[in-house]
Amino acid sequence: MEKKTFYCLRCQHRHEAHHEKGTTVERSCPNCGSNSVRLETEAAARAYAERG
Repeated sequence: MEKKTFYCLRCQHRHEAHHEKGTTVERSCPNCGSNSVRLETEAAARAYAERG
C-alpha cells in the first residue's frame, strides 16, 4: 500500500491517502464531502502545477 494524491472534481481539493493498486474504494472529499474523488494522474498533476 502506498500514498497517492487524490483530487475532488467538485471543489478541486487535493489530499493524500493510502491506495492499493487493483482495489476499488469509494472515497469522499475531506473538504466538501463529495464522493467525486479521483486518483490524480501524472498528467493531471503537471497541468495543475502549470496553472499555478
